[in-house]
Amino acid sequence: MIKTAFIGVGYRGKQLLKLLQHLPAFRVVAFADPGVENSDMPGVFCYNRGEDDYLNMLEEHTPDLVFVASPWQCHVQHALQCVARGCHVALEIKGGLYLEEYQPLIQVAEQQGCHVYPLENTLFMRENLSLYNLIKAGVMGDIVYMRGGYRHDLRHLLLDDVGHIGNRRKTESVWRSKFYQEENGDLYPTHGLAPLCMMIGINRKDRIKYLTSSASKPAGMLQRIKDLGGNTDVEIKMGDVVVTQLETENGVLISLTHDTTLPRPRSLDFEIQGTKGIWQGDRRMIYIEGVSPDETWEPDEAYVERYEHPYWQKWGEEALQIDTHHKGMDYIMLKAVETDLKDEIPYPATIQDLALWTSVTPLSKISIAERRTINVIE
Repeated sequence: MIKTAFIGVGYRGKQLLKLLQHLPAFRVVAFADPGVENSDMPGVFCYNRGEDDYLNMLEEHTPDLVFVASPWQCHVQHALQCVARGCHVALEIKGGLYLEEYQPLIQVAEQQGCHVYPLENTLFMRENLSLYNLIKAGVMGDIVYMRGGYRHDLRHLLLDDVGHIGNRRKTESVWRSKFYQEENGDLYPTHGLAPLCMMIGINRKDRIKYLTSSASKPAGMLQRIKDLGGNTDVEIKMGDVVVTQLETENGVLISLTHDTTLPRPRSLDFEIQGTKGIWQGDRRMIYIEGVSPDETWEPDEAYVERYEHPYWQKWGEEALQIDTHHKGMDYIMLKAVETDLKDEIPYPATIQDLALWTSVTPLSKISIAERRTINVIE
């Protein structure tokens, strides 16, 4: 039994907490969040007496594992306090606030022998894991180009304090929208970047060498505020579309797009192209030279099934039944944390990976501001 606690039970924390109720290996004993009045879960203690009450939770319950799902600016400090006390950490995802942000956490976790699990759920998408196996088997040949992104209209979340969604309680807008007012860069690179790094072995057999970012003008948020009758004098610095080009030592080009303030259907914008074929994630289509009909796309399902990852072979059916919100990938992710803690199956990402993925945020801000290419590896 894994004694488990939470720091932060807002939108994301509640999702994970709900899923853990279906995983008997985890026993949730407490959570800390100054914005929550009480616990409606029998036997689960609530720590809500100020921003530092989570420290009392850690001392009194000595959890084995702590899920950190607090606001972005608190992540590293909260995780540091956990690993300093010998707790493993399951760390929610964000962009980096500044360069070398995760280095203190990496050092203390190593000293304490603690695991820090990056909770990047796109790593655990069924098709992404199958493509990882397919690429490893050489089906797509030598990978040359990859594309991904965070293309998700978040205006309702960022502006819910304007009142356009009725009586809904304020959520992440109280802290998340401030980043859009003050910064211009790729705020959330990990959803698109993490699976691509996994597929080609970034931090294992290849490294990201150069980064160049560009940003469009900021118009989408201001237009929505105007449509809602709000104050359009507010300053928005974040470009509606931020495009980042990454080049690896092995010559792979990776394109990332951050696009969260314009109307569009949700998309992770995945595409992978190699010397033997190409895959498009949104369309779920694939073309393998000499196998697919000449210059004709075919559905990727047969390939996804043929190269199905052991995670999905073992837990896919229950994941789809239980985790309807994210099509099973959150459930698979939590099972991956469980099996790593039990020394059964290694988790596919490390805190060093998270540090690299999130470094795209501060580096993209520098690249945009100074209009130049950044050397990621000096």
